[in-house]
Amino acid sequence: MGLIRGGLVAIVGVVLFISLLLGNIFLTLSWSLEYGNVKTELVSVVNELIKDNGGIETIIGGNFGLMQAYCQNNSEYVFSQGEYTFMIPCSVALQDEPAVVNYAIGTIVEKYYYKEYNCSFWDCLKQSAESGAPFFLVSEQAKSYWDSKFYLCLFASVALIILFFFLIEKKTNFPFIAGGLIIVSSLPFLKLEWIGSLFGDAFYGMLSLPFSQAYAVFWRILIIGIAFLIVGIILKFFKIGFKISGFFSRFSKQESVSKEEVKEIVKKEVKKSKEEEKGKKKK
Repeated sequence: MGLIRGGLVAIVGVVLFISLLLGNIFLTLSWSLEYGNVKTELVSVVNELIKDNGGIETIIGGNFGLMQAYCQNNSEYVFSQGEYTFMIPCSVALQDEPAVVNYAIGTIVEKYYYKEYNCSFWDCLKQSAESGAPFFLVSEQAKSYWDSKFYLCLFASVALIILFFFLIEKKTNFPFIAGGLIIVSSLPFLKLEWIGSLFGDAFYGMLSLPFSQAYAVFWRILIIGIAFLIVGIILKFFKIGFKISGFFSRFSKQESVSKEEVKEIVKKEVKKSKEEEKGKKKK
């Protein structure tokens, strides 16, 4: 029975570690694909794409005078360049050229990020890679996909941790083993961001984006693992404390019993002495 239990503990431990590792990967992908993280990289990518049509700064610069004149009596200025259509609010156009450039690029970035793809994740990824413009890789749809996978792993990990707790024989060892598995599962993410940074090209640099939050994930998972270890240490101290308390309690009982015995002996001696004195008086 002990051998079977030990085998189950080992199997559950391995599966738990795999679940934790996958969960960390999916969490890294999800956090990295937040719009705020993606936006900066996509700005440079969009700039590269528009350069083929003269560059966004050149396009805006050539239309800026006309734009400001038009906006004196209108609320929005619309113009097209190649496959791109720009709708600039006149409140922005009446500021300066950099404000218009930033707004124009922002609208394209937002369009790419929130674009709806009518295909499954892996089909979209394949099509995006074949097109040479992997925007789907850094889209909101991709983020939602990794979100769902993370929560699936989170649920599985919690269930496995509970099962592991009931299987392990010495419960006080549970926080140490679980905490150790959590900490080890976080270690690969200490350098994962560095691996992503190896993609240095301005366009394909966005391939590093899915790894950009690896370091943040590492620290958060590491802290959770350390918290488990601290709980384990506290429980160990409590167990030792209870043993010490029990020892002194037993010692105290023994001491009290000894005192009672001494009292009884003293009483018997006193009684015996009194009886002997009475006997002498009668003689």
